[in-house]
Amino acid sequence: MVNINLLPKEIIEQQRFQSIVKIIIFFFLCIIGIFSLIYLSKISYLAQLNFQSSKLDYELRKLEPVIKEVKQLETIRTTLQARKKLVEGLLFNGLCYPKLMVSLLRSLPDGVWLVELKTETLFDNERKIKEIKTSLVCNSYDKFSIANFLANLEQSKCFRNVTLGKIEIAQQDKYELHNFVVDFVYIPE
Repeated sequence: MVNINLLPKEIIEQQRFQSIVKIIIFFFLCIIGIFSLIYLSKISYLAQLNFQSSKLDYELRKLEPVIKEVKQLETIRTTLQARKKLVEGLLFNGLCYPKLMVSLLRSLPDGVWLVELKTETLFDNERKIKEIKTSLVCNSYDKFSIANFLANLEQSKCFRNVTLGKIEIAQQDKYELHNFVVDFVYIPE
């Protein structure tokens, strides 16, 4: 088959140019179409994310009262735990001095009375009372009452290191008044 082209060369070149331009335009249109699809998918993804964000914001606003209540309950819980710890400390440490006085009064015989009481408290690592060093100034009318008092202190489980200090005797009317000092360590039970 023979192909004879009677068209002038300018028209043939113009047709070639038009077909090349059509191919280039088609190529650019394809590229623009691909970028448009990518852009549209990004826009739809962004719209989906905005919808999820607004949905989560709504749920968060809905849960804000619950969150505030939980925070308030946590502060109340913390306050109550601090109070509980304080009460436990008071029950353990705060009652040591009344217990000391009860134990001391049980050991105090008739004829001996307390004039002065000095204490020094020693704590352990947990701030609990480990021991109370005590110094008493007492009066008595006879030495037998003093001996009974010392014996009672030494027999008690709460008192350790009982020592008798100097005894001063003063004449008071018909009786001799014995003023003495007793030092010991009280260990809480």
